[in-house]
Amino acid sequence: MILVIAAFVSMIDRSVMPPLVPVIAADLGSPVDGIGLSLTVYAISYAALQLGWATLAARFGRVRILLASTVIGGIANLATAFAYDALTYSVTRGLAGAAFSATITTVLIYYGDSLPIRQRAVATANLAAAISLGLAAGTVGAGAIAQWWGWRWVYVAVAVAALLLIAGLVRLEEPAGAARERLLPSLRRLARNRWAIAILVLTVIEGALLIGVFNYLAVALQATGASVLVAGAATAAFGAAVVTVSQLMRLVLGRWSAWMLLLLAGLAIIAAYIAVAVRISLPTVLAAAILLGLAWALGHTTMQTWMTDAVADGRAIGMSFFSISLFVGASLGAGAGNLAAGTHRFELLFALTTVAAVGYAAATTVARSRYVLRE
Repeated sequence: MILVIAAFVSMIDRSVMPPLVPVIAADLGSPVDGIGLSLTVYAISYAALQLGWATLAARFGRVRILLASTVIGGIANLATAFAYDALTYSVTRGLAGAAFSATITTVLIYYGDSLPIRQRAVATANLAAAISLGLAAGTVGAGAIAQWWGWRWVYVAVAVAALLLIAGLVRLEEPAGAARERLLPSLRRLARNRWAIAILVLTVIEGALLIGVFNYLAVALQATGASVLVAGAATAAFGAAVVTVSQLMRLVLGRWSAWMLLLLAGLAIIAAYIAVAVRISLPTVLAAAILLGLAWALGHTTMQTWMTDAVADGRAIGMSFFSISLFVGASLGAGAGNLAAGTHRFELLFALTTVAAVGYAAATTVARSRYVLRE
């Protein structure tokens, strides 16, 4: 349970940012794209530290790394509350992203070390529910707190949640028989693993679709005149959809093929971005958030389980690269979104994203249908 809570808190840290971009820009007297740059900085720092955390986890243990990274994340959020311009805001958010980049990867490694693959699929579905609840709570909570008390109190709240989490993590035991992996041999095995490389490439695209560009749905809606609270509530439907679908997945895991889940996820992404490419409004953003939540629950959890099997001989390093790929894609998508925000070309952004989604859906479905489980 404490691992699920850790994932929940780390996702709150990430999800509070998008709806606050226009609010913070107005308060600090900065252009929207100046504050929006923090989304790219966060994604890059999240990706860049993955390998470092995984290497430390392989050497010193999964639990110690979760403790250390959570402490740093809490301090970074407290520092964000005192940011006085766009630069200090981006720097403190980058530090928070670097810290919380350890959480999801370490939890997945922990599951891989302690659970067989079928139980792992259920555990990753529960993890998806925790992630989605964190996304929803962060998005709605950020909008409410910012509108009623100010955006700085959002980051104070996240800092308190992170520091309270430490009390539970200190009681967590290291998984029995957890492998202590050496970096260079693991990297060589990964480089020779063609399936793992293919999954990583697909994960880059997934990160752009489901994190990077998704972050700009709230910004696009606010550009039409919607308040931060309304925009946050609309995109929080993503989290509600993930919770619902991830729990329903228990009924079909083992009955439906993994490639079928990826096909459904791909079709949901395509439909989501078609909706907002045609028109940006509260109904279309709400529909897109729900469809993308469905895609995350069906597709991303399937990708996670797929990768834990593909890199069974070097899971700590392999899963760190999985997260790196996800957030490299997120940074690319966020960069494209920031360009669209600066020029107010959101419809073009979402139209191009639809094209990418078609390719992603086809590639993941075909690749997974040809893959044979190693475990």
